[in-house]
Amino acid sequence: MKAVQQMAHLLAANFETLFYIGMAWWSARYLNEQYPLGFNWAIVTYVFGLILILRSWYVVFHSLMKAQKSAVSEKEESSDEKHP
Repeated sequence: MKAVQQMAHLLAANFETLFYIGMAWWSARYLNEQYPLGFNWAIVTYVFGLILILRSWYVVFHSLMKAQKSAVSEKEESSDEKHP
């Protein structure tokens, strides 16, 4: 994975995080208006949003580590080919 692609991956995760925060806030406001209960719906929606954010960042870091490992192995293979 190229450096530009890695940066785009990280930026996309940040925008996804902002989207999840916004949707959690909007959902909490909507649920509080339409389905009022004895508690604030933000407790539920923010926890769910946090779980989605953590999942998103896990996927990003996992793919970046996988790309780093493949880049290191390709570099080692190319150096092995130069020195028989």
